[in-house]
Amino acid sequence: MARTERAYIDLCKKQIEEKFSFGNGQGYTQRDLEVLSATIEEKTGITISLSTLKRLWKNNYKQSPQLASLNALAGILDYKDWHAFKQANQKKSNIFIPHLKWVAPAGLLFMALIWVLTTSVGSINPSEKKDADKSLIITGPVHFEASKTVTSGIPNTVIFKYDVSNVIADTIYIQQSWNKHKRLGIDPEGSAVASIYYESGFHRARLMANDSIIAMLPIHILSNGWEPHVYYSSADPRPIDFKNEKFVTNGRLHLDSAMLSKRYVDFSKDFFSRISNSRIFDVHSDNFSFLTRMKVDSLSDSLCPWMNIVLVTEVHIFSVSLNKNGCEKYVSYKLGEIRKSGSNNDLSALGCQVYDWQELEVRVKDKHAAIYLNGALTYEEQFKEDLGKIKALIYIFDGTGSIDYTRLSDGNGKMVFEDHFGG
Repeated sequence: MARTERAYIDLCKKQIEEKFSFGNGQGYTQRDLEVLSATIEEKTGITISLSTLKRLWKNNYKQSPQLASLNALAGILDYKDWHAFKQANQKKSNIFIPHLKWVAPAGLLFMALIWVLTTSVGSINPSEKKDADKSLIITGPVHFEASKTVTSGIPNTVIFKYDVSNVIADTIYIQQSWNKHKRLGIDPEGSAVASIYYESGFHRARLMANDSIIAMLPIHILSNGWEPHVYYSSADPRPIDFKNEKFVTNGRLHLDSAMLSKRYVDFSKDFFSRISNSRIFDVHSDNFSFLTRMKVDSLSDSLCPWMNIVLVTEVHIFSVSLNKNGCEKYVSYKLGEIRKSGSNNDLSALGCQVYDWQELEVRVKDKHAAIYLNGALTYEEQFKEDLGKIKALIYIFDGTGSIDYTRLSDGNGKMVFEDHFGG
């Protein structure tokens, strides 16, 4: 008898539970699903929210999940896509795969224990985890914590303390954030390592074994006001900074050509700028309003110049990307767990004359998010995920850009942060 789609989904879930040792064979925990969500995004580039995974594992869904989600689930099992998973498992329809209880070589049953992830200590389920392809075995607790050497500002050295004595893997390293280029190898027999952060913001450090996340930590690098940087690519080990430069003049924040030349920026290469402000805003992402006016500077000679605003939260980000008229394929937004791209959605309203001033607003009330461009409503979404409080504001420009003002209000309309740059 042919297996139904739901049966394939159940089989896929069981194989994931086996591979990642959910609950030591005693069912899944929220922490299991949190790590799974992060692992899926790391490996496949696809975001599946925690709420979606909860519904999937509780069998609380009426329609089959989106194909992109199923492809991602198949991907972390090392299948090309969902079709390949079904093809490989079509002859196993009569096989029952139980939850497994991992047993030590000596026959001892490892006890299930979840360490709570706090702002300073990260951990994993110390059930034994095996990945035959990656030679990863975890036989007990993994310890991971961090402390900053300065309260705010960059550069900022973070001291990571760890204990991976229960981990057997080909490689073990720490990744500062989402950026895979920011990795630091560690001594498995050691207990501490220092890593320098050159960017302010709310980072999520990963303790990695082979390609698996085995622990995560929030690292909030507070800024001293606005901090601009220039990059040629996200792989740059250290960005070009503008510390002690006067980048706020004439009522706007702006990196002029003289300042760029002083920092030896190579105008013959493509580059982008990132301007961040990271602080304790004390505004929850369920209810807030963010308003700004910005533009791309004429220094960019790109065919499709762009600019992004990113609101970093405790869990993920809100973002809106604008592009030049005619280049709407490259626009996008992320509101809560909902992410949409102009490549497969009609987001043409986010195309604009980016060399001219554009007023962009994101309003959120009771998780109902709306994007306004120059006062006109463009798109709105009702999201479900709790992303926590806003931790940082980030502007990203193709080449360089200018900011006229920025305002952040809480759910009651109270202004909690604003900057008119002297204008």
